Amino acid sequence: MNILYICEKPSQARDIARNLKADIKKDGYLEGNGYQVTWCVGHLLALAPPEYYRSDIKPWRIEKLPVIPEKWEMMITPKTKKQFDIIKQLLKKLKKTEHVVIATDADREGEMIAREVLEYCHYQGKIERLWLSALDDKSIQKALTQIKPGNETEKLYDAGMGRQRADWQVGMNMTMAASCLYGVNSVLSVGRVQTPTLKLVVDRDRIIENFKPQDYFVLKACFLTNPNTSFWTTWQASENGSKSLLDENGHCLDQKTIASIAAKVEDEPGQVLKFQETEKTQKAPLCFSLSGLQKKASSLFGYSAKRVLEIAQALYETHKAITYPRTDSNYLPTEQFEAADQVLAALSKADHEIQSLIDLCNTHSKSSVWNDKKVTAHHAMIPTMNDRIDIGKMSQDELNVYDLIRHQYIAQFLGDYEYLQRQVEIVCAGETFIATSNTPIKSAWKQAFQWKDSNGRQDEEKEEGDEPNNALPQLTKGQRVENQETKVESKQTKPPARFTEGTLIEAMKNVGKFVEDNFKNETLKKILKDSNGIGTEATRANILETLFKRDYLQRKSKQVISTDKGRALIDIIPDIVKNPLLTAQWEQQLEQIAEGKGDLNTFVDSQTKLLKEMLAQLQDKSKIPTAAILHLQSETQNGKVYLCPKCQSPLRRLKSKKGKFFWGCVKYPDCDFTTWENNGKPKL
Repeated sequence: MNILYICEKPSQARDIARNLKADIKKDGYLEGNGYQVTWCVGHLLALAPPEYYRSDIKPWRIEKLPVIPEKWEMMITPKTKKQFDIIKQLLKKLKKTEHVVIATDADREGEMIAREVLEYCHYQGKIERLWLSALDDKSIQKALTQIKPGNETEKLYDAGMGRQRADWQVGMNMTMAASCLYGVNSVLSVGRVQTPTLKLVVDRDRIIENFKPQDYFVLKACFLTNPNTSFWTTWQASENGSKSLLDENGHCLDQKTIASIAAKVEDEPGQVLKFQETEKTQKAPLCFSLSGLQKKASSLFGYSAKRVLEIAQALYETHKAITYPRTDSNYLPTEQFEAADQVLAALSKADHEIQSLIDLCNTHSKSSVWNDKKVTAHHAMIPTMNDRIDIGKMSQDELNVYDLIRHQYIAQFLGDYEYLQRQVEIVCAGETFIATSNTPIKSAWKQAFQWKDSNGRQDEEKEEGDEPNNALPQLTKGQRVENQETKVESKQTKPPARFTEGTLIEAMKNVGKFVEDNFKNETLKKILKDSNGIGTEATRANILETLFKRDYLQRKSKQVISTDKGRALIDIIPDIVKNPLLTAQWEQQLEQIAEGKGDLNTFVDSQTKLLKEMLAQLQDKSKIPTAAILHLQSETQNGKVYLCPKCQSPLRRLKSKKGKFFWGCVKYPDCDFTTWENNGKPKL
């Protein structure tokens, strides 16, 4: 009897086959011990292109849109046809007593990669699911004893198809429409995730470029106790009148007001109105999701989101050093707590230099990371129990990222950070001054982040309760203090920072923060808040790469900046497409389908109705800035716009069937003006 395991990648298949003792190599699969283990090399099938459904779709014309398949058709990807045929033959050979185990990545896309092949091949037999979060031998062996019935994860396939069909329907039709209406010899790519992501950057860039800094003023006073211990405080506006002197951000913009208060309190004694001393604790930061790791590695090492994913994938597949990387969770299941000693032992064996840190760990103490209720389909990224890891075989980039992951895990066993917080409120000449200081008591988990990489960069968590800054002395209510010095500091308001790839990934995940406060639909706002934002942990890096490749975004050092082309595209696209609120709502609906609470066909039908609204709005040029249209339509002419002598619309450069260039009006067929090219220009 044979059981067929279908994996996602060859490396994954080799790891599983080794644990099944299926070690006989065949063409496109491994077999032995009653098992066959094969792989898909990612998606072996793709949705048919628009021309499959409409033979007359080219050249693109708005009157031929939308293309809406009555029956969705899959096509074999040419470059992987050989592997598809191997799997098809293996399925045909299965007897009624034999069955399939899906062993692709444990997520929506992984489920789809395997099941779309099974459906295309009309497989009707038994299906089971191997749910793996790590590829080290101990994790694989444990998962093999806990294989799930196939129906437990089947709805993930429906959600995957919903995502695929919505992306195709909106992306294909809006891309064709935008390109034929506003493009010149170039494709204007539109997508339900990439376009709202682009808008995040365009909006941020425009805020920065239109920002007008304002001067504001801060009054500081240095008070002296007896004996001679001094500390600085900051003036605080009172509720009984001086609050009106501040702007909405709490800044005082009037230098004369601050100067008069400074003169009023100068050399005047102060009295302690309130003094509070509290011992506080701070829990260790949670373990990494992929987006959290991308943000950290971008900030510390300057890695792109795609590069971080590649590194994490190598640590998972090649080195067997970490658990599944494409996770959106920061939490761990409580059952994982029992493996803590084994994980730490494996870390120690792989790198003796961190033994002193591991010796401080208390594996009987549970941090807040262990929470079954907050674990999603995958738990947070952590080191594996693999005790054969060779860090000497890791590249420097791999070691840098591995360092982040292992230290974040070790921090969970070092206890809560403890510090003493002191707060004082002083009244001086009727004015209020305040100060706060934090003094460490127990370093605890912060010790896990006091390390340097080979380039000397140090990673330390800078949060509430860090190193003492202007430490306050012990004070008592009613105590007299002398005003030793006053000073007025002149500052300027600052615009928000440019996006980096790390902060942009975070913005995609927490896109609810960027929805306008005056948005009226509270239900949709709540959906957005409760959802995982736009895109998924597995796709966000590729979305950014697509925007870079299409010249909508560009990298400048660590910053991500929108191009003129990207801004022009955002200006012509209807709000309904680029609004992150609706995009996040689509992701929420896909999650509902995955949980069995939503219907695939209902979801796709709703996107069809929405698509027709999008196309209607895209054609309404009265609401689109002329400058954006001209930029997109003149883009390939090095900034030079040539106008049609008949209707004054831009001309576009075209190529005849014989390969000769000519120019035609962008309003064709309404305007049929054409002219041959002469020296790279239209002959007018």
